[in-house]
Amino acid sequence: MRSLIFVAALLASLAGSATAQSTWQEYTYPDQQFAVSFPAQPAVTAAQYRLADGTMLPETLYSVQQDTGLFRVAVIDFANAGIDQSAAIDQAIAGLRDKGDIKLNIEARVQRNYGRYLNIAGNDGSHTIAAVFFGGNRLYELEGTVPASNPDALSGEMIRFQQSLRFMGEAAGGRGFGRGPRGNFQGRGRFGQNPAAQPYGSTNL
Repeated sequence: MRSLIFVAALLASLAGSATAQSTWQEYTYPDQQFAVSFPAQPAVTAAQYRLADGTMLPETLYSVQQDTGLFRVAVIDFANAGIDQSAAIDQAIAGLRDKGDIKLNIEARVQRNYGRYLNIAGNDGSHTIAAVFFGGNRLYELEGTVPASNPDALSGEMIRFQQSLRFMGEAAGGRGFGRGPRGNFQGRGRFGQNPAAQPYGSTNL
């Protein structure tokens, strides 16, 4: 009898996991020239992004908050900012550094766009897997954060979220880089590190 109860509980658990997995889907935003997978319908809000000189830029936030963590994409319009790609990425990384200790900061690539992959131990005990890219005059910043209460610091969901990014339209073409295969993070290494390429930006550990 106890064996039957155990099997029933296991099947229920597996069914629940399958249901949770099935909620993941790709959301496309042609107006912002990107697509990414979320575990649920993201909330979309408008905000302002402050540059180091005090200039404010339009920012759109896409986010899903769950018990297991926070999934967030910020898209900042740099069309009228007069700042190059490298400076924009460096400033974004500086902002991430304020949140905690950057344990890993490596080059990554999505389609033809180079950027950075980061692993951050938060000041509040949380853990963030982040990525920063620039394409089509926009800065794209992804953050998957698990709270301090989550024992799985390198959550598979956060990695799945971070690696699901793809670009569309002008942003998919990249500028100033050679041809590369279509797809998400490319290059050597689990998270798309590309040591053979020149470092993108001046921010390094």
